[in-house]
Amino acid sequence: MLVNWNGWRECIECLDALLAQDHRALHVIIVDNASEDDSLEHIARWCDNPVAHPAWRSLPGVVRLTAGAAPGSVLYRRIASPPADALAEAPPGCMVTLIEAGENRGFAAGCNIGMRAAGAGGFDYYWLLNPDTVVAHDALAELVARAGVDARVGMVGSTILYYHRPEFIEALGGARVDLSDGASRHIGQGTSATRVPRDGGGVEEAMAYVMGASMLVSASFVREIGPMAEDYFLYYEEIDWAMRARGKFLPGYAPRSRVYHKSGANSSKVVPMRTARYYYRNRLRFVARYLPERLGAARRSLLVEMLRHLARGRWQLARVVGSVLIAAPKT
Repeated sequence: MLVNWNGWRECIECLDALLAQDHRALHVIIVDNASEDDSLEHIARWCDNPVAHPAWRSLPGVVRLTAGAAPGSVLYRRIASPPADALAEAPPGCMVTLIEAGENRGFAAGCNIGMRAAGAGGFDYYWLLNPDTVVAHDALAELVARAGVDARVGMVGSTILYYHRPEFIEALGGARVDLSDGASRHIGQGTSATRVPRDGGGVEEAMAYVMGASMLVSASFVREIGPMAEDYFLYYEEIDWAMRARGKFLPGYAPRSRVYHKSGANSSKVVPMRTARYYYRNRLRFVARYLPERLGAARRSLLVEMLRHLARGRWQLARVVGSVLIAAPKT
């Protein structure tokens, strides 16, 4: 499932690899959050005539639909405001559903629209994937294999590598969360891809949540925990989801599920300072919701970050943090 906003170029490259997955029992849902660049028209035209772009990188483990001779058209359908279980009515052979959300209510809202359309009974898992990713041919199969080992595992993450620097890790499955101030840190970020572990047990012990760039979620998880919280708009929604699941489900990690991430290509289309505001605001929102006794510490941590931005001449970021602190709840 992809949530798109003005990112049809990234979406098409992602789709090209998704349609060549080893795990064939999948249906790709693309939820468009009211793009202003005719995204759905571009994606639909590509489905009618799939072609590769010369700028697409060759990446280890990635197989593309367009790599074969004359792949033929991809059967898709386009719907607006879909009812629950809308995919049950998809025509035979339909591989892609394009959904017009009608407005941009953020990442979580887009995911929730897609999951409702997929329905609670038609799928065992939902794979939430950033559109600015390209996945290895066995990425989904590895995620499903890890999830199938233990029913207590409700969310499974991939090895996230940088698209433009695939020799480096962005995250091993997900991140740690410092419960003293709500700050999160990707596990393994910036280290060599040669350090990806063979077994994910050690990462799973450290992981507080699965990174939303590639997150396989079981249908049972969604039924019991409910949909993603939509009031964050961007950032911290997957942390919130994992926090609500504590004591009921465990996070999992599939080391051999490789996903190459362009790292913010879609979110960077939001005004950068607005993106930063969401990050800092939602950090305090998360702490106020789940760790209210640590809100003072979280505010002090942001104050330190604001002073650090000032010391380095990052005036706009300092102003953003300051405005978030002023507007945030004090208790």
